[in-house]
Amino acid sequence: MPSMRSAPVPSFSLWRPPLLPDVQVVRVEEDSRLWSGHSIQYAITVTYAGAFDFWYRKREWTLGPGRQLKLKEPGEVHRDLRVHAPVTAQSVAFTPRLVDEAARQLGLPASPHLRATLSRGTGRCEAAALALHAALARRSSDRLECESLLTETLDALLTEYAERPPATRCPSHRPAVLRVRDFLYARFTENVGLEALASSVDLNRFHLLRMFRAEFGLPPHDFVTHLRVARARTLLAQGMAAGDVAAEVGLYDQSQLNRHFKRIVGVTPGQYARAVCQ
Repeated sequence: MPSMRSAPVPSFSLWRPPLLPDVQVVRVEEDSRLWSGHSIQYAITVTYAGAFDFWYRKREWTLGPGRQLKLKEPGEVHRDLRVHAPVTAQSVAFTPRLVDEAARQLGLPASPHLRATLSRGTGRCEAAALALHAALARRSSDRLECESLLTETLDALLTEYAERPPATRCPSHRPAVLRVRDFLYARFTENVGLEALASSVDLNRFHLLRMFRAEFGLPPHDFVTHLRVARARTLLAQGMAAGDVAAEVGLYDQSQLNRHFKRIVGVTPGQYARAVCQ
């Protein structure tokens, strides 16, 4: 007789990332429960599997897996209506204080209103939010990565979906951005944060992030990752073990080195070492 497969067990987890004190993450796996509540924070939800209908802003909506995001703001009621298939989803919530500070730095009034319930699925907000979700899901301890992805997500959210979008132009501060680049060249093995970098050159973090990306084509955390991988290639070619290389270049373990190295170089550190050391 064919074996009986057990039904998936739903799970619920909630945590506050230590590096982002104004952020809360909620994740459900294989969940068929109907949730309802009154929002007290801004939130962005991504659905990885399953589909459900919900009520929000006087109408019904449907959300399934993909790049489309569910957006919430404080002071509004949301209510799940039906689950079409067990849902795996993750929600990242931001305190009103955090969003108000982001709005202020972007030149917007406090308590910005979001024009949309579901994102378009094709903009900058999706790319930033999905990267932030992924970093939080793997419990990243890289301060620059976490702070940069949070800043990019809030920037994109308010730029694309606030009722009054911020000004897209900001004055250039190339000398300040070059000083940040030089600092990262000299200290790329350290766990420096975006806020500290911005303060050191007297810019707000949104302005620094925009200027750095415009100047170098990458946000600071990706720039640092490329520096670390470049150094790792040199050390691997000299015969250093991959586990030791990870610590030497400022990464926390070999799995983190493997992930970044394969994404940038195209092969694993082990494959690279075997090829260059033959």
